[in-house]
Amino acid sequence: MISNHADRADAARNEPVRARRGPRDTRSLRAIAAERLEEGADQLKARGRRMVADGRETVERYQDQVERYIADHPYKSLLVAVGVGTLLGLVLRRRS
Repeated sequence: MISNHADRADAARNEPVRARRGPRDTRSLRAIAAERLEEGADQLKARGRRMVADGRETVERYQDQVERYIADHPYKSLLVAVGVGTLLGLVLRRRS
């Protein structure tokens, strides 16, 4: 019980010091939080840019492959396009 009373007395004496320190601590915590958020946002932006660049490369690679296939097999490609268009037309007509 005595140590508990002593702890309370120490806490009461230190309260004004903590109260004075509070706003400065709050400002510094805000600054730290803002800095960490900014760093996190920068990391996410960089990651997003890398993903977009990787996606563009993949699309370009497949686009080249598709264009080569169409050039090598024009009639087959035309028949596939007509078939897909016909199927889409039938499906969309039934929905409306």
